[in-house]
Amino acid sequence: MKRLQAFVMLTTAARLYTRPLRHRLRFPHGRSFDVRLGPVESAGHTVVLRSPRLSDWPQWQSIRLRDQRFIEPFWASSPRPWAERHTESAWLDEILNARRDARSGRALPLVVEVDGVLAGQLNMERIDRWARFGEIGIWIDSTLAGKGVSLAAADLLAEYAFGTLGLCRVTAPVSVGNIPAARLAEEGGMRREGTMTSYLDVGGRRKDHDLWAITAEMWAARKDQCPDRVAR
Repeated sequence: MKRLQAFVMLTTAARLYTRPLRHRLRFPHGRSFDVRLGPVESAGHTVVLRSPRLSDWPQWQSIRLRDQRFIEPFWASSPRPWAERHTESAWLDEILNARRDARSGRALPLVVEVDGVLAGQLNMERIDRWARFGEIGIWIDSTLAGKGVSLAAADLLAEYAFGTLGLCRVTAPVSVGNIPAARLAEEGGMRREGTMTSYLDVGGRRKDHDLWAITAEMWAARKDQCPDRVAR
């Protein structure tokens, strides 16, 4: 049984790492989804956004387990215990699903790398290329709070979303009571548009969420007003 499980894991990992090559062979003119944005400097730290890797699992697991009390109350509910949601196989499933959605153009999965080490995730989901719309969500290592890392990462993604992807509007649903996330949305140039009742099931129950949004025009104005703070 153990040999079979090891074979399955190796086969799955091989498929994961050869998918980009197989995709290029089938679609030679297709886009690459190996994204890397940055670097930018924030409070003496180097911040980069990049596509997730299988090798990120140990660091991802370590931070998520340590910061459970900060993340879980605002994360999608699940009947499984927090530790079971952060195994190596769970990370593999997340990457495979993320890359599938990225290839279809529905999502842009990214990790936040600080000084060469994974320090969080910043994903864009529900991307609609026709409506030119996307929705973002973020979590960051709690030891980096107050150092501008989240804002630097958000600026990198905004520049890519409005510049490279050509989106017109980006939103962020923020659970009512999630003060750090609301502060980040405001500092990033977003505007609170209202409260959505029972919008998402997070932390074990459905909760109201404030809808924050920024448009391409708002982003351009913010870059003009804060040229030293915005990554170009």
